Amino acid sequence: MEPVPVLVGVEGALVGRSFEVTTTGLRLGREPGNEVWLDDAGVSRQHARVILHNGAVWVQDAGSRNGVFVNGERVADHRTMKPGDKVAVGVHAFELRLSAPGAASSPPKPAAPPKHRADARTTFVEDPSAAAPRRWVWWPFALALFFVVGCIGCFGVYGWMHPHDGPDASASAPAWSLSTVVPTEGGAAPVAPAPSVSDALAVAAGADAEAQRAKLPDAPAGTTAAELVERANVSYETGRLNDALTTYQMALKLDPACAICQVRIERLNGEIAEKAQAQLDAGMRYWDRMQVPEAVAAWETVVLLVPNPDDPLHQRAVESLAKAKGQPPK
Repeated sequence: MEPVPVLVGVEGALVGRSFEVTTTGLRLGREPGNEVWLDDAGVSRQHARVILHNGAVWVQDAGSRNGVFVNGERVADHRTMKPGDKVAVGVHAFELRLSAPGAASSPPKPAAPPKHRADARTTFVEDPSAAAPRRWVWWPFALALFFVVGCIGCFGVYGWMHPHDGPDASASAPAWSLSTVVPTEGGAAPVAPAPSVSDALAVAAGADAEAQRAKLPDAPAGTTAAELVERANVSYETGRLNDALTTYQMALKLDPACAICQVRIERLNGEIAEKAQAQLDAGMRYWDRMQVPEAVAAWETVVLLVPNPDDPLHQRAVESLAKAKGQPPK
């Protein structure tokens, strides 16, 4: 059997621990739900992600405050890793190695966890191979079930009140993604302020086609509309909403009759606006609780999701960031 990539702790609290890198990815962060849990004040709740994609291992920064480093070089967005490379998260470092399938293992769980100290920087990740049975906790599942049922009910009421007879896309949006950037072959498409949906649809409808088409982003030289749609579908299905939106617009500019482009552009504008509004509201909640770093991170996410400076969500996020950083708004 072919060897599989694993991350092996070489510095910090998880020295000697190994974690297999799969196509579903490894999440590194301070939040207990991450596969690699680092209870360290210098590590963000969702700090980084390492994923196996198309036979290559990718590492990406999930919006951390202190950054992710590979071989001492900061990762601006995402990049590939090869065996022997070291990825650093705060004071913790992991080396990418190749191992036999199923060989990823961890040392046995200690009999009693160490007492928490005020100066403690790290803690051990719960070892799933420990002999002692884990205590069943039911309330997170009940809460998740209640949330899912509530969402289904809301969507049902919305669909009943707002029927939609337009064409439906062939693929649905991803249920969850650590961030809006996941590596794909060929690199990420450039993100630019998006023209409105009405402008994009006007191109297909032939209403002032030349003027409206000029507002859409230009496609890379030598690419076809079909290639751009395929690339946009990958971005859409992996949660890279801004990249998908820009690529669909490029395809629509090349082929004004692209029906999937029209549907996805309309849907993506709505999804991006919803995510941006949720992040804006989350930043206000953090601010009210005096969690300034978390509030700043949420508002910076809004600016990335909605790069158009004329958008009200972008403007509110910029004003909130200026208030948090003690600077006058631009």
